[in-house]
Amino acid sequence: MNWIGQQMAWIMVSLAISLALTLWLGLWGLIPAIGIFLLISYYMRRRAMARMGMSGGGFGGMLGGGGGVNYICISCGQRFKGGACPRCGSKMKKADF
Repeated sequence: MNWIGQQMAWIMVSLAISLALTLWLGLWGLIPAIGIFLLISYYMRRRAMARMGMSGGGFGGMLGGGGGVNYICISCGQRFKGGACPRCGSKMKKADF
């Protein structure tokens, strides 16, 4: 199933759950319907992130707390995280995503 088909199926399932809860619980059914909508959204996001090979744990990817940026030293080619190069001490670096 393609991405648009999955999104349409998710919208239909969410709408059906919302309508069923509203008919069953009246206006108070909106509160659990919103909660279920958020849980389904969280699940769909985690599944999509896993398919892309990214860690979808929590909201780290959306808030910038993902894997971080690795750097490559321009002088010696050493890969490292932040600061100066641990091998040669140079601060000349380029970002490696």
